[in-house]
Amino acid sequence: MNFIKLHKEAPVATIVFNRPDVLNAINEGMIQGFYNALKDLSEDTSIKVIIVKGEGRAFSAGIDLKSATAEMFQSQDEGSFMELGLTIRDLIREMPKVVIGQVHGYCFTGALELAMFFDLLFCDEETQFGDTHAKWSIIPRWGMSQNLARRVGILKAKELTFRAMRVKGTEAARIGLVNTAFAPEQLNDEVQAIAQEIASNSFEAIVKIKRLYDDGWHTTLAEGLLIEYGTDTTLTATDDQINSFRVKPGKT
Repeated sequence: MNFIKLHKEAPVATIVFNRPDVLNAINEGMIQGFYNALKDLSEDTSIKVIIVKGEGRAFSAGIDLKSATAEMFQSQDEGSFMELGLTIRDLIREMPKVVIGQVHGYCFTGALELAMFFDLLFCDEETQFGDTHAKWSIIPRWGMSQNLARRVGILKAKELTFRAMRVKGTEAARIGLVNTAFAPEQLNDEVQAIAQEIASNSFEAIVKIKRLYDDGWHTTLAEGLLIEYGTDTTLTATDDQINSFRVKPGKT
């Protein structure tokens, strides 16, 4: 079955989770399809921004526990379910694209871990987020214990996990889990506008700055500053970009 839809309308592409009958719960076919779509887009030079969203009533309710096996959670073999999730993490970090999550409905546990791989994350005000690892007696493998704490602070992250709490989109925005929560009827248009705004800027610069943010985030401030100062600043400027820096006649 086609668990992933891929739409390209350069410079923006959209990946859609497509298991709406089970709230886009993530199974092996879906995670493989997600990887395949990202790999395709990573090699497409016409695409600058990738939007990831869900079909139907939810972004994703998390991993499909009805079809899950113990081996799925435990195997560390190359190409296994859990390892493929980490491969997706690394692919998103390395690809010269901006990846935006457009989240609505539900975003729980494994889906939330995937969403925190994205460069930007937007939701609607009624979206429900939650980490249910403790509820189902599962140990996180896709970075929940580290990424959630870096997003919202370790105290709030522990509370969210230990209590298996649900928070709505407005609260998710307040605590820094997402960038912005929009009214439900505005979410799609707002994300589309943001994607076009990003694509209209110097994408060569954005790609290099994305790398600076991601590389520096995993170091100390002093090390991050050295990474930034030592980066290759060579950019291929267009005539319009060059002209924008010139002082106009009569101006100072």
